[in-house]
Amino acid sequence: MHKVMDNILLIQKPAGITSFDAVRRCRNIFHEKKAGHTGTLDPQASGLMIILLGKYTKLAPYCACDHKHYLAEFRLGNRYSTGDIFGEPIAEKESSAHTIAEMNEAAKKLTGPIIQVPPMYSAVHVGGHKLYEYARKGREVDRPGRRVMVNSLSIGKKDEDTWTMDAVVSSGTYIRTLIEDLGNLIGEYAAMSALERAGIEGLSLADANTFEQLLSDPVFAEPYTVLKPSLPLIAIPDPEPVLHGRPLKLDREENEVIIIDGSKKILAAYQKREDGLYHCERGLF
Repeated sequence: MHKVMDNILLIQKPAGITSFDAVRRCRNIFHEKKAGHTGTLDPQASGLMIILLGKYTKLAPYCACDHKHYLAEFRLGNRYSTGDIFGEPIAEKESSAHTIAEMNEAAKKLTGPIIQVPPMYSAVHVGGHKLYEYARKGREVDRPGRRVMVNSLSIGKKDEDTWTMDAVVSSGTYIRTLIEDLGNLIGEYAAMSALERAGIEGLSLADANTFEQLLSDPVFAEPYTVLKPSLPLIAIPDPEPVLHGRPLKLDREENEVIIIDGSKKILAAYQKREDGLYHCERGLF
């Protein structure tokens, strides 16, 4: 319906569609061939996604990806092939009574830098294949643990059978695995029953578009607002050298920088090399 090139959207992905489907919908609405996202959400999960259109697909490696805020629900008593209730049940045992205080005491052991073994139903590559490709064939393979950061983790109670988890984590952290690991700490089977991504860095689900809104009154994000907070924005008075991809001499310590003009328009991503100069990695003008 709209003809919009080179833009960035925050969207509210509903549960029940894949991240690819969410991108496809945006591509169709705005008639833009180039479209992508910066982080997958499972089909059963809902929440915030960053969608890049047109030339801004080049920004993907530089977009915010840490301090992801998730709100999850889980239940005790069953173990599933996927780590959530949407998989095949593989084990069951009656759960005991637990207090919120007890659950949060266990959660402390999962807070901070931890080693997490990715679930078999995930897109992590092992031996040249995605783990879920092995899982779909009924194979379980050894996979190395990965260091992730759990910035904060708290447990609450929704109703008699449903617990809640509020987590802020680094990119690559699996919440369903975090829930299973919490269950192991208290001697229970635990499985995720719902998941919502509420934020990424300073970006909030409350500021995101629904798909209905995209059809009538879309709100676009300023490109610099979706970048990694740690990535320096360097404003230069004369953009001419950058527009021609020339090396720059900058008094900086960082290895990567984003070059902008006076109006905060993103021009390019530059990286420092051995010659001491910053060289253009990606032109974004």
